[in-house]
Amino acid sequence: MKAAIKGFNGGLWAFRLVFAVVAAELLIVAGAVVGCFAEDICNEADTQAIKETMQGLAAKSFALYAAEKGIKSNSKKEEE
Repeated sequence: MKAAIKGFNGGLWAFRLVFAVVAAELLIVAGAVVGCFAEDICNEADTQAIKETMQGLAAKSFALYAAEKGIKSNSKKEEE
């Protein structure tokens, strides 16, 4: 059992999960922005919602960057 756990890198899987969530949110926001430009039906509330979502995506992107650095740092320590 310990051999199976030793090969499992939970941090890497968590990183991949957050990356997938950010990518999905980015696609949703991109669709909303394209819809707003194509149909010209967005009001101020829609614009504000898009801005808030983009701010959340920026924060998650920074968290992904920090997680990637942490995973690489931990991997180097385990090799030594």
